[in-house]
Formats: sequence, structure tokens, C-alpha cells
Amino acid sequence: MTPVDTVRGRLAAARRKLWTDGNGWILLTVSGGWLLTLGVRIVYPALLPDIMGSFGVGYTGGGVLLSALWAAYALMQFPGGLAADWVGEKRVILGSVGSVLVAIVAVVVAPTYGIFVAATVLLGLGAGLYGTSRVTIVTDVFPENKTTAVSFTQAAGNVGTAVLPVVAGGIAVAFGWRLGFGYLVPLFVLVMVGIIAFIPRRTSAEPEAGAGLNRAFLDDLRGAVLNRDVILITLLQLSLMTYYQGMTGFLPTYLIDIKGFSQTFASTVFGAFFVTAIAMQFVSGLVADRYGQRRTIVLFVLIALPAAVALPVLDSRAAVIGATLMAAGVLGAFPPSHTYAVDLIPDALQGSGYGLIRTVYIGGAAGAPPVVGWLADGGQFDLAITLLGATTLLVVGLCIVLPDVTAGQ
Repeated sequence: MTPVDTVRGRLAAARRKLWTDGNGWILLTVSGGWLLTLGVRIVYPALLPDIMGSFGVGYTGGGVLLSALWAAYALMQFPGGLAADWVGEKRVILGSVGSVLVAIVAVVVAPTYGIFVAATVLLGLGAGLYGTSRVTIVTDVFPENKTTAVSFTQAAGNVGTAVLPVVAGGIAVAFGWRLGFGYLVPLFVLVMVGIIAFIPRRTSAEPEAGAGLNRAFLDDLRGAVLNRDVILITLLQLSLMTYYQGMTGFLPTYLIDIKGFSQTFASTVFGAFFVTAIAMQFVSGLVADRYGQRRTIVLFVLIALPAAVALPVLDSRAAVIGATLMAAGVLGAFPPSHTYAVDLIPDALQGSGYGLIRTVYIGGAAGAPPVVGWLADGGQFDLAITLLGATTLLVVGLCIVLPDVTAGQ
């Protein structure tokens, strides 16, 4: 059997396992929701020049807007996970999608910058409810192929990040940037229908009788997250997310202002960045299920690190494009880092525990866009990109000291 046949066989086997007992519809619905809730946040960087021009703000102001979006998103990770433990994942993700839908409508009609920012914060809060339950649902439904299933949802999110901003940009050119958000409204309605039809009320273990936000619960939660391995994986994810937020938030602007790309071409390269990430994440799930999460995280970070650090010193258009696409390799490290973290948390605290971890690392990384914007306003855009690449060195070091959890599944 050739290596190609082996890969095809493994892909076919994974596809069969993910589609058994009607679970494929669950995976598609959850992935569709992630596609939209992640993709709509990446519409902001694609339309950032139009937004800044419309409301008269600079790079630092644009970074603060992106930071507000991500901070609001982070704020809801723990409450979203906690709510999933108490009332079930279905109600949480349904509320998430509904809130984002309302926020998009508000963004489209916002008459002032203040209302626009408030709608953006609401969008971040609503989207924040989705992230934790998205991971716990697929890890519960697909226990034997959880990293592959998480990789599928993560890759679906990157379809959203690759496609939605490009479509939004085209619509913005023809009809204005507000409709670059507005076209998403019917897609969110469709996902809401899928959630109602296919998602079970809950997939995780029922909380114990009398469970709630009491002393015993808080003691259990503290014990679940305040241990060496959980703290280290949280720091690892903080490093990955700092890179992600800083890089994706300003990548189109960097390509336009520093590398001299046109806005249309920069948007296309931005979309290609996420297309590359889709492939990276599909492969990373298969690799992690076979060889373990730690090795996979290091592999994909080492793919991206040289490219990100080299990007500021490259001049030719071909080299810049190649480095930009390789810099997407870090996104392949996210699925194994997610499943590694979930594996460390007891089942009964999975939603709240992992939600708290996500609040910490996503909220901490929300400081990256304003720093990038501040450096850009000071003429140090290249330095900002280099520093973002350097943050991933911490990931490699942490993987060396973290133990194996589910290698070889």
C-alpha cells in the first residue's frame, strides 16, 4: 500500500466514524455555527480600513476596537461554560447565535461610533458563549476521534475566516461596508434552525444534585484549574492566541501599508492565509490522534515561526505571499491544544473549567491588537510582526515540560 493510499484510508475511516448514528448532523451544525461566529469576527480586520475611515479613527483606535471585540468574547467563555454545565450545551449555543444575530443588525444600522462599538461588544459577548460548548460538544459526541472532530470544527471556522471577509469586502465595494456585515443575517438564522433540530439538550455529564455556584463547586473548580499542567497549557494557549489576534487583526493593513499590496489583493492573500490554515488543521487533527498533542503543537509552531519572523525583511511579492501562508501554521496547533486542555479537566467541570481557561488566555491576548496598533502608529509595524512571531517560542518551551496526556489514541 502506498503512502497516498494509507492517507486516503485513514481519511475514509475518520469520515465513517464521524458520520455514524446521525452524529454527522451534530458535527455539521456545530461547525456551521463556528464558521459564522468565528468568521464574523474576522470580517472586522477585512473592513477595518473602511470602518476607520468612516468613523475617523487611527491604527491605535482600530486596535482598541479589535481588543474590545476579543475582550468581550473572552469574558463570556467562563459564563458560557458554566451555563453549559447547568442548563445544557444546546441552550447556550442557541443563545449565542441569537445574540450575534441581534448584534449584526445593530452594526448595520448604527448611526454613531459609540453605538457601533456597543454593537461590536454585544457581538463579542454573544460569540463568546459559543466557543467553549463547541469544543465540549464534539469531544463528548466523538470520544474516540475527538481531536479529528475538533479539527473539523476548527477548520470550518477557518472556512468562515477565509470566505466571509472576502465576500464582505466585495459587497462593501459594491454596496458599502455595512452590508458587508448584513449579508450574514440569513446564514445565522439557518444555523439557529439546525441547532433546534439536531443538537441534544446536553452532551456532558449532568451536574450533581444541588450543584451550583457554591463553596463546594468553587473548591472543585479551583482544584481542577489551579494545578501545574493546566496553568502551563493555559500559558501555551495564551501565546498562541496572542499571535493569532495580533497577526490576523492587522495582516491586511500590514500588507497594504508596508508591503504595498492593493486592498483587493491583500484581502485575497488574507483569505488564502485561512485556506492554508484549513489544511493545517485537518492534518493536525489526524497527526495528533496518532502521535499525541504535544508533538503536533510543536510541529505546527515550527512551520510558522520562521515565516512570521522573516516576513518583515522580505521584499519580493512572491516571498511575502509564501511567508504569509506559512505563518498560518500556528493555527494548526490550536486543535491539539484544545483537546489537551479538555483532557485535563474532570467531566463534570468540563464546560466551566475550560471556559475559565479560555477567558484567561483569550482575554489576556486581547491586549495584542492595541499594542500592534500603537507600534504601527509609531512607525514600527515591522517590529510588531516580529514580536508576534517570537511569542510562539514560549509554546515550544512549554511543550517540552508538559507531559503526554492522550498520545497514541
